[in-house]
Amino acid sequence: MKNPVLTNVSDYFQPRLLMLYVAREFCRNFFLTLAAFVGIYLIIDFFEKIDRLHRAQLGFVGILEYFGAKLPLATGQVLPASVLLAVIITFGILARHNETTAIKCAGLNITILLRPILLLASVLVLFLLSLNLFLTPWLTQRVNIIWETKVDKKPARELIDLKWLWYKGDRAIFHISEFRKDTKSMENVKIYVFDQQFHLTQFIAAQRAQWTGQNWRFSDGMIQTFLPQGEIVSEAFVERTMILTERPEDFVNLERRVTELNGYDLYRYIRRLERDGYDSRPYWVELHSRIAFALTPIIVTLIGGGLIFWREKGNISLGIVSGIALVFIYWLLSTFFLSLGQVRFMPVLLAAWLANIIFGLGGFLALSKASR
Repeated sequence: MKNPVLTNVSDYFQPRLLMLYVAREFCRNFFLTLAAFVGIYLIIDFFEKIDRLHRAQLGFVGILEYFGAKLPLATGQVLPASVLLAVIITFGILARHNETTAIKCAGLNITILLRPILLLASVLVLFLLSLNLFLTPWLTQRVNIIWETKVDKKPARELIDLKWLWYKGDRAIFHISEFRKDTKSMENVKIYVFDQQFHLTQFIAAQRAQWTGQNWRFSDGMIQTFLPQGEIVSEAFVERTMILTERPEDFVNLERRVTELNGYDLYRYIRRLERDGYDSRPYWVELHSRIAFALTPIIVTLIGGGLIFWREKGNISLGIVSGIALVFIYWLLSTFFLSLGQVRFMPVLLAAWLANIIFGLGGFLALSKASR
């Protein structure tokens, strides 16, 4: 039975028409599988949390807000699996209609069919990268805040000031009686400043320090400077502006979880940990894993193409089962390697990228065998 979409054989083998046809079929299958996966994800999550949401009397609008914030999170999680299954279904249908065989008989390389999908997968890589580095952390924080305030009935984070805070900064240690988030000010603050040899060089105490947008304005305080000769010079002040490397976000971020930090804030947090002499390895692993995961659409495209082209006749059902199994294996290996990286059993870059390397090479090998 002839495919009704492709009635003219000569047009069929024109590369541009062929690419457009494959791209259109892939997009249709991708959005269908993506909607199915996201729906399953949200339904499972809904039934897991419905009792708590009901007891909290969240209401329809509150539940809609909570799961609406989770929608992009679910999309990012299931997007690679959706790409893989869309590739398998698209080429499985082509193989079932003997269209891949016809392309081979025409002297064309079967892998030419992957070109439009690889182009679309590259666009999805950029989308997933922006999602992982920026949108997902913000939405994760939003979801956590909704759960904390409306389900666990805790006060809003911005209403909880930080009290009796010790903070190690850039060659300085802060002792803050209270940090007010709403006004971005420190109350009863003491700062111990050290040199590179960790010798105390200055002590600053003030009743209040207010962030002006570029620097800190200290009020009603004193400065003690410890000179190399052992002398101490004290100076009182009513108001003085000082430039410090610490900003209000540095104190606020102490409450945020790593998954709530966007790529830029996570990088700044890592650099601060390294500056202060703390172990930053787990956070480097987290940052690299976000980038590595964004490349999965291209990797699963290669795997899906190799998997379905390996056989002359595409068994779609078997391909779907194999695809789901491969996604599970990828997730298992990726999680395992990341764990090894966090406990120093594996270098950071290798831990974050090894699963991608293994599956990427597997996809290339499968495609090279299918194209012979």
